[in-house]
Amino acid sequence: MADAAQSAPVPAVVLPIQKIPLEVLLRISYHLTTPELGSLRLTCRSIEKSLHTTFVKEFFTQKQFMMTQDSLQAFIDVSRSRLGSHLRYVHIGLDRFPEGVQRPLSDDEKERKYRERYANNFMLWNTGHHRDMLAEAFGNLENLEEIIIRDFNSRRRSRDGMHAEWHSYGFTTTFNETGVSLSQGMAGIWNSGFPYQYCSQVFASVLCALGIAKARPKGIQIMSRNSNHLRDFAFSTPGFLEPSVVPIIQGLEKLHLCIDLAWRCPSMGLSPTQTTTNPDLFIRKFLAHATNLRNLRINEHRSNNTGIAALLDWIVGDPDPPGGPDDELPDLPRPMLSMPQLERLSLGTLVVDAPRLLNVVRKFAPSLKSLELWKVTMIRNMPPDDTRNPPKTIFWTAFLQKLTEIPGLNLWHFKAGMLQQHWVERPVPALVSFKGRGPVREYVGPDWKQFVTDIASLLDVQWPLEPELNGDDDSDCKSGSFHSRPIVAGITG
Repeated sequence: MADAAQSAPVPAVVLPIQKIPLEVLLRISYHLTTPELGSLRLTCRSIEKSLHTTFVKEFFTQKQFMMTQDSLQAFIDVSRSRLGSHLRYVHIGLDRFPEGVQRPLSDDEKERKYRERYANNFMLWNTGHHRDMLAEAFGNLENLEEIIIRDFNSRRRSRDGMHAEWHSYGFTTTFNETGVSLSQGMAGIWNSGFPYQYCSQVFASVLCALGIAKARPKGIQIMSRNSNHLRDFAFSTPGFLEPSVVPIIQGLEKLHLCIDLAWRCPSMGLSPTQTTTNPDLFIRKFLAHATNLRNLRINEHRSNNTGIAALLDWIVGDPDPPGGPDDELPDLPRPMLSMPQLERLSLGTLVVDAPRLLNVVRKFAPSLKSLELWKVTMIRNMPPDDTRNPPKTIFWTAFLQKLTEIPGLNLWHFKAGMLQQHWVERPVPALVSFKGRGPVREYVGPDWKQFVTDIASLLDVQWPLEPELNGDDDSDCKSGSFHSRPIVAGITG
C-alpha cells in the first residue's frame, strides 16, 4: 500500500493564467512592450507555447543584422536554432562606426569599448571573416526568400511606441557600451570620412556569401534613403565568382536596386557622347543573367550623367546608342537583355527624356502588369529659336498620351508621383503635381488607359523662379531681377 501511494501521479497544478483562452491571451499580449512580452512568455512553458506562433511571426520571420562580429554571430545562432526555419527575410543594415570621431571619448571605459569594437570590425572586414560568417548563416536557412540591404530603419515597431525603430541586432548594445551611435548615412560632420563604396562592398559580400552557401533567394533589395547607392563595379562578376554567383542571379524573381552611375562619368545631354569606357558595363552583364525576373526596380541617384542614358539604351536593345558604338572595347561583353516574365517595373529618381522612357516600357509591354514612376525628372532640349524664354510646356502630358498608345500594354497597376521636369539647357527642376490631388496618383484596375488620360488633364507645373528682364538697354544690371513668386502654368488650384 505504501508503494502504491508513493507511485501515484501527482495532479498537475493548473495556474489561473493558463485558463485564459488563447484569443484573450493574444489580445493582452498585443498591448505589451517587447520587454513585457518577454516577461509574459517566461511565466510558464504553456504560455510560451501558446504565444510561440505569433511571437515568431513578429520577431523572426524577418530580422535585421549588421556587419559586426556580435551581430553576425547572433545571425549564425538564430540560423542554427529552431527559429532558423522561420527566418525568410534577412535585412542587412549599413550601420558602421563614424570615421570622423578622432578625439578620445571622455569616459575611459567607453573609449576602451569603442577601440575594441572598432578594431574587431576592422579585422572582421579585412580578413574576410564577415563573408564566412554570412555564408554559414545563409547555409542554415532552408526557407530564405529575400535579402534586403538598407540604410534606414523601419518604424513599424508599433509595439514599443509610435517612433520606435527596428534597429540592427547589436546596435543598442554598441551604443550603451560606447555612447556612440552607429550611422547609416553619408552626410554630416561625423560621416565625412565614409567611403562611398560601402553599400557596394556589402552587396558584393552578400552575393559571394550566398554563392558559397549555395543559397537561392528569390529576391534581393537595396533600400536607400541616405545616399548609399551601388556603383557599377558592385555588379562585377569576375571569373572566379561566376560559377557560384551567376546561378543566384538567374534564380532571382525580384530585384530592387539603388544605383549611382555618376562615378567617372561625363555629364548628360539627350545624345550622350560615348567615351572609351561605358559607366554601366558591369550592371549590363549582371542584368543579362537575371532572365527570370518578375519584379524589377531601378532607382538612380538623379544625377545628370550619361550612365543612366546608356543603360536605358542597352535595356531597349539599342547596341549603338546616339554617340557611337562601343567597338573600342572588344574584350568586354555586350550581352542582350531578356526578361520575358517581367510583370512589375518601377523606375525612380532618374533623369530621362520621354522617348527613352517610352522605349523601356515598350520593351516589356507584352508581360508588364504594373508600372511605377517615382521622382522621375523628364528632360527635353529647348527649341532652337526660343532659348531666352523657354515655353511653359508640360512634358508629361505628351508622355502620358503616348503611354496609352503602346501596343500590347495592358496594365493592372499604375503609379506616378513626385515628378519633375526641366529643359536640358536650364537644369532647374520644376515640380509636377495633379490638380487637387497632390503629387501622387495611383490606380489599380483594368481601365488604366482612362485613368492615365484623366490625370493627364490634371497636370500642374510649379515653374522655378526666372529672371525678369529689364527693357532698358542702358541698365547696369544686365541679369535683371527675379519674380517674387513662382509662375504656375497649366491648371491651377
